[in-house]
Amino acid sequence: MNTLHQKPQSLLKEIQCEIQGVTKPWVYLGSLFTSFCWHTEDHYLYSLNYMHNGHGKTWYGVPSSNKEKFDLAMKSFMPQRFRKNPELLYQLITLLNPFYCQDEGVRVYHTVQKAEEFVVTFPNAYHGGFSHGLNCAEAVNFALPEWLPWGAKAMQDYHEKMTRKGGKRPDVFAHDQLLYHLGAMLSKIVLRNRDKIASKQSDPKLLNSCIKEVVCDELPFDPKAFVPRLLQDFSKSAKHELHYRKWLEGGKMTSMTSSYSNAKPPQCWVCKNMPYFSHVQCKNHPERMTCPQHAFAQCDCGVDCKGLAVIVSKYGIQSMQNLIQSITKTL
Repeated sequence: MNTLHQKPQSLLKEIQCEIQGVTKPWVYLGSLFTSFCWHTEDHYLYSLNYMHNGHGKTWYGVPSSNKEKFDLAMKSFMPQRFRKNPELLYQLITLLNPFYCQDEGVRVYHTVQKAEEFVVTFPNAYHGGFSHGLNCAEAVNFALPEWLPWGAKAMQDYHEKMTRKGGKRPDVFAHDQLLYHLGAMLSKIVLRNRDKIASKQSDPKLLNSCIKEVVCDELPFDPKAFVPRLLQDFSKSAKHELHYRKWLEGGKMTSMTSSYSNAKPPQCWVCKNMPYFSHVQCKNHPERMTCPQHAFAQCDCGVDCKGLAVIVSKYGIQSMQNLIQSITKTL
């Protein structure tokens, strides 16, 4: 489980930093009736759970197709709590009888995990449960190519409809960084085969066929499903980034080339997103870094006090988008 995120089929290997509880497993010690509250995984990732030894653990699961019904059941059972705290379901502090959920039309599944057994949870699927006695288990997250649409949905759910307190749930890694590095993975495949590809430059049909061949041979999963989806998500992120970058530069905000001291970008002070391509800093409030969208929500300071730190240039973003698009056309 320590190396699961480094497997060829795993997308999380492209994050290029260790995240406790996500790429690095956590060990869980349980006792009689210790519970884990209803929740979905960070970024709607898959999870792998292994019971080392001890008493069993009861699991309840709700498929992603019933997530909205589950949300409504929760809110109908405790409406006052949700009025006070709309982000309650994102905080892993809520238990609710699964039989009540079933009465509300939610499909709930049940299993008992025993020693030396695995339990896998799927993207955007609520799960919760309790231990039958002393036990020791271990859990880690992973992402297959099929996860990409769920990752995009997580970003939408976390940040697009903000509350007064900002984003509903903080990111644990930068989604745009992962998309960019997945594009870089395709770029490396092309570069490794540049001599073979260059030999077909004179004939467009042979060139496209050659690019398709090397990508299909070296990508450890089906490129026909993966690459178009990557293009869709990256194009959306690129459009969002360049739109706000143009807005800030039009407002005479100074921009400067920058880099992160480690592989993990900082978090937006307002929406809790992790902006990878660029971020805004204020010299009067250096602790309040924001994404470009919330440049003027961090404080009341004027544009002369703020600066746009550019990690990936406009050319770099557009070049990556063009590369993914050109590969998509060959498939």
